[in-house]
Amino acid sequence: MTAYDNNEENDMNERGTLLDFPGADELAMAGQVEPLSEPALARVLTAVEAAVATEGVTGTAGSTGRVGLTAGGGTVTSIRGPSRRRRVLIGMLTTAAVAAGVVTYTHPGTTPSSTGGHSAASADTAAVFLDDISTVAATQSAATGKYWKNHTTIADTYISQSMQYYVVTNGKAATKGTRPDWQLGPKDLDWKGLEQLTTDPAKLLALLQTPPRPKSISPFDQAATLLSDSPAGPKLRAGLFKAMAGLKAVKLVGQVKDSTGRGGTAVEFAEAKSVGRVIVDPKTSAILEYTFTWTAGASKGKVSHYTVLSSGFTDKIG
Repeated sequence: MTAYDNNEENDMNERGTLLDFPGADELAMAGQVEPLSEPALARVLTAVEAAVATEGVTGTAGSTGRVGLTAGGGTVTSIRGPSRRRRVLIGMLTTAAVAAGVVTYTHPGTTPSSTGGHSAASADTAAVFLDDISTVAATQSAATGKYWKNHTTIADTYISQSMQYYVVTNGKAATKGTRPDWQLGPKDLDWKGLEQLTTDPAKLLALLQTPPRPKSISPFDQAATLLSDSPAGPKLRAGLFKAMAGLKAVKLVGQVKDSTGRGGTAVEFAEAKSVGRVIVDPKTSAILEYTFTWTAGASKGKVSHYTVLSSGFTDKIG
């Protein structure tokens, strides 16, 4: 056996020892961990430090071991104690990382959770994800145009600044009259009203949480519609994602595919008789698909998909 082979064997043995802790399989299956957001990082560090204090993990000569996370998602540890204690600490770190949503929404292949009951950790993870997406949305380029175009799997739709609505199918344009205003809490917004709307997340959340009006759609649906079907600018989109994160019962589903096979990250909002789901492209913050599923009543089991292939401003129809 050469020196190289011996070193490789030692490395494999050490790797096997380090991966002998609860949660190792899930972490290995998750793949590379993306950089944490500041809120997620803070939660992980708090959980790990608490665990270290509780377990009393010590280093050489009785000194307390130190563990931390870098902004790039790596780990730094000065543990020099027995391997068993190292495994305990790594297990704590893994548990905290999973609880913070590090593995849940950043990796393709994550199995989506069901629409059943979820813990507070799941809700917290959804908030972290939506907060991260708001940052992505804020960095997108602002644009203008005479029409807002949505290229969907059904047709191409256009909304003018005067709220005239057009649909193009098979190359033929048809006027559909005036587009209904977008709803946001007590407000009904046309194109101009949308431009004048606050972008402050707290104020947007307050609007979404106002008592519902007759025939009003849910707060989640209101935010999802504005994000997927309106010419909302980068700052407003960022504010809406943050506001959505503040809604109760919003949960993170994880990595999924839309009806066309595109990968994205889904969040859901369950009501008494229905579940709304949006699939977001985490790289661009674009809404890939909005799904509405009836879970009770005469329409139970009925699912509708609104799949957006592309959207943006344009100066002409067709």
